[in-house]
Amino acid sequence: MLPREQLSLTQVARTAPVQSPVDPRQQAFQRALSTMVGQSLQAEVLSKLPDGNFLVRVGDMAARMPLPAGAQPGAQVPMTLVALNPRPTFQVQTAQGGAAFAEAAAEEAPAHGAPLAYLQGKEAAALTRTATLLAGARTIAQMPGGAGGDGASLSAAGKTLGDIVAAAQKGETQASAATGRTPLLAAPGADAGRIANALQDGLAKSGLFYESHVAEWAAGTRTLGELAGEPQARGTPAPTDPATAQFINLQLNAHEQGRVAWQGQVWPGQDMRWEIERDAPEDGKQGKGGGDGDGDGATWQSRLLLRFGTLGEVAAKVVLAGDQLHIRLDAASPQAGAALDAQRARLAQMLEAAGMPLSTLAIHKAAAADGNDDGDSDGQA
Repeated sequence: MLPREQLSLTQVARTAPVQSPVDPRQQAFQRALSTMVGQSLQAEVLSKLPDGNFLVRVGDMAARMPLPAGAQPGAQVPMTLVALNPRPTFQVQTAQGGAAFAEAAAEEAPAHGAPLAYLQGKEAAALTRTATLLAGARTIAQMPGGAGGDGASLSAAGKTLGDIVAAAQKGETQASAATGRTPLLAAPGADAGRIANALQDGLAKSGLFYESHVAEWAAGTRTLGELAGEPQARGTPAPTDPATAQFINLQLNAHEQGRVAWQGQVWPGQDMRWEIERDAPEDGKQGKGGGDGDGDGATWQSRLLLRFGTLGEVAAKVVLAGDQLHIRLDAASPQAGAALDAQRARLAQMLEAAGMPLSTLAIHKAAAADGNDDGDSDGQA
């Protein structure tokens, strides 16, 4: 199922117009590829053009596109079509074995159109995930007795995924965190247990885990009323709506990177941004703390950014490695840092009483306006 709530998030670059919308050559080129989204194709490099692009034959068509360094005329280049709009986009392999993405245009496309795009690294992350989904879908479709054995179902699914990626790129905002629409608590003053429960509930109902919750409902372990509290159950925007498409991308990021982020109000007037990340142990080793933790040695990191009336902006980083808890606080001023430092012993006592002894606490204070720095306060709690 796809998210159903439009979110307001941070800015991303606007997609430039590609060509004149009435260019018949480009329209014919895209129509010819419309049933090939998700398919692996063998392309032949025909020649290198003066502008640095290449003339490539894909099936029975010739197209202009940028290619990875080292491409030579006469070479065969395997590629996968992952999107049709705003221009046909192919996944190609680089000489280093990584994936890059190249936009293609009809052979006689007018020169006044926007330059063809060639994406690598972080810019290609969303398309990499989509290409992986398309490849998996095609494998299933080609299995004996598999759904879509005639290719029709695959083409529809592939086109939908390609359109979603294109929509995410067109959006003026980028989904960097799930956004809470209402405060988690009605007023300040709640105890730590109530705040923890509210945070857990807010993250669980953010929509990031909606599909897994639907699976739990189907298995009888979650009620329909619990699902109704998530944003996907409160509206039906098209999956190619830019904000919806970017939220889908946010879900893919959470699954791929083991990191989730939430922003909103803990109670009215108290804004917070909260990130949680799980670092899996390398080569089967335990986490930095050496303890058992959740049983697999993983390290959990939590980052919070809050703004207070008297302290100003305070950033906190909490690391749980095995059975060791490490906290770093960054204050916006020397005065705020001193106020936090004065409560060091109280914080340690409260954590000890909660059964989570504090291993280290570092408090970093911003420099004063006159350039003097009161210094940092580090050490065992």
